[in-house]
Amino acid sequence: MSLFSPVPLGDFLLRNRVVMAPMTRARADAQGVPSPLATEYYGSRADAGLILTEGTGPSLAGMGYARTPGIYSPAQIAAWRNVTAAVVIALSPPDRLASLPKDSSATNY
Repeated sequence: MSLFSPVPLGDFLLRNRVVMAPMTRARADAQGVPSPLATEYYGSRADAGLILTEGTGPSLAGMGYARTPGIYSPAQIAAWRNVTAAVVIALSPPDRLASLPKDSSATNY
């Protein structure tokens, strides 16, 4: 067994035992919408291992502090879909990329 050997986690088989801890970087806009930097950040780290995303407010009343992302408004959800699509694309074999939607906002993950 090594750090880079696969490991089962529930119904999933993780490609390695690396886990990226959540870190809130306060890069969302004033309405809690994740910025394009979040898409770039997570997309570029997709192959590192399991990524636990940053602290995310489930409602306006549940926001911890300023400029953290939420996941309760349509704009926030659309931005997180872009992040998810970037991760999926980064992990997808080239032959699968042709079957992914061109508009990542339409991707339903």
